[in-house]
Amino acid sequence: MNKKNILLFLVLCIVPFVACAENEPYPQNEFVVSVTTGIPNLHPHAAYNANEAQILTGLYEGLCTYDPYTLQPVAGLAKDWKISADGLTWTFTLRDNLTFENGDPITAQVFCDSFINLLNPKLDLPYASLLDCVKGVKEYRSGMATDTSHIGLYAESDTSLKISLVYPAEQLANILCHHAFSAVHPSQLKAITKYAGKSSFANSAAAFKPIASGPFKIESFTGDKIRLVKNSVYWDSESVRLPAISILLDEDTDKMTEAFNRGSIHWLCGSVNLNKVAAAYTIHITPMFATEFFYFKTNTTPCNNQTFREALLAALPYTELRKDYLIPAKTLVFPLTGYPTVPGVDKQDIAKAEKLLKKVPQSETTQPVKILLPETAFYIQQAALLKTAWEKIGISTEITTTPFEEYYDRLKTDNYHLAVISWIGDFADPLAFLELFRTDSTLNDSGWHNIDYENFIKKASAEQNRKARFDYLAKAEQLLLDSSVLIPLSHVPAINVIDLSDIKGWYVNAVNIHPFKFIRFAQPDPLPGVALYTKENR
Repeated sequence: MNKKNILLFLVLCIVPFVACAENEPYPQNEFVVSVTTGIPNLHPHAAYNANEAQILTGLYEGLCTYDPYTLQPVAGLAKDWKISADGLTWTFTLRDNLTFENGDPITAQVFCDSFINLLNPKLDLPYASLLDCVKGVKEYRSGMATDTSHIGLYAESDTSLKISLVYPAEQLANILCHHAFSAVHPSQLKAITKYAGKSSFANSAAAFKPIASGPFKIESFTGDKIRLVKNSVYWDSESVRLPAISILLDEDTDKMTEAFNRGSIHWLCGSVNLNKVAAAYTIHITPMFATEFFYFKTNTTPCNNQTFREALLAALPYTELRKDYLIPAKTLVFPLTGYPTVPGVDKQDIAKAEKLLKKVPQSETTQPVKILLPETAFYIQQAALLKTAWEKIGISTEITTTPFEEYYDRLKTDNYHLAVISWIGDFADPLAFLELFRTDSTLNDSGWHNIDYENFIKKASAEQNRKARFDYLAKAEQLLLDSSVLIPLSHVPAINVIDLSDIKGWYVNAVNIHPFKFIRFAQPDPLPGVALYTKENR
């Protein structure tokens, strides 16, 4: 009889049931989660996908970290920070006696070295451009300057880090919560040359093994499981309630779902068959600050021609294209409070498409549009829809599919014209999406650039007024949509399967990041009429 049946039995028999108070941890030794498939890349400078980001909440920490409920930045390895009156200088004070799992010190210089390593222009790391607000960063990471002393990162002492900005950036603290800006052990900085640009590995032996700066450390890493144990030298280890975490790496959806039903897994956020989940109340489908969209590579013919792209978009049957999505999307930026409504992409007009194509050189319209998609039945179906729609206006296509574990690596190549991506904003701001299309962004796989777009973002960065700032960002998004660079499909929901009656510290949030540090076991909530037993009434 499991613990819930025992509870029900006791209530029916009118036997007083006593439970541990919520602040006393429930006696379980290991939190088991199915997070990902494939062998993840756990180097924080190279990790790219959402599952890796979740694992890294346990292994690394930066100056700031996410509040588990609001996802607003709170003090991490820095105990506090101050911002100058003009918004151009941020000074972080680190906690005393910080160390990595092996006892080596974490200092302000460690952060400087970590950030500069992230910016290495030879590595082209995905999140480097998020620091473009810092003096000298854009010039260094783009290869225009080589002297790192001109970068606005200064270790004033072991516990004081000063960051000088080019323009005010109120979102900096949110950005610094991201795993890319964690404290990385000095001995593992150069290791990035082996792991950059890889979203997965053939086996666990080839994978990166972090020296942790966060609440957990790796005890073992095999092809089917990563086991984390509590990092006893972490500055806030007394607040960490889970003694161990097992992260299962298994692509068998039915197997993982059945294991959850048996109680062998506590949380499914990777592979799950929702139709086979036994307890419907454990399924949490919630809006997420995320958008799935097709985008064009605009630096190669024929898709470098905006008129050609406009014709392709005009030919699409948007209702059919989006019919299988829970939250169809017409825009890139997920709706935010205070952000202006932007007219989206949703009108099919075959006559317009044909008229536009007459303006495109025949040498371009006779080239096939090369489509690159993940190897799943759903995306194959989507590709067939695109193929049919574009054949009606005389445009041929070539469709290539690739396994998910290889897909994101392929996006860095130039051998395609159209691809699909699901992007989760790393912080609750329109810039989390608009950064993908900035000219100098390391996240810009489209190759698109537009001076007016850049100027709107620069004007937004200089604005202190939130409404005026959002107005400029909305103009940037509208220009992007009008340039036919992307085809919005869906605002992606988060799907998690977890029983929150006996697991606390896990909260629904828009970015679907749930820091492992705050998760804990708890006695199931007592049923009505059941007494709660505490230390006071023992």
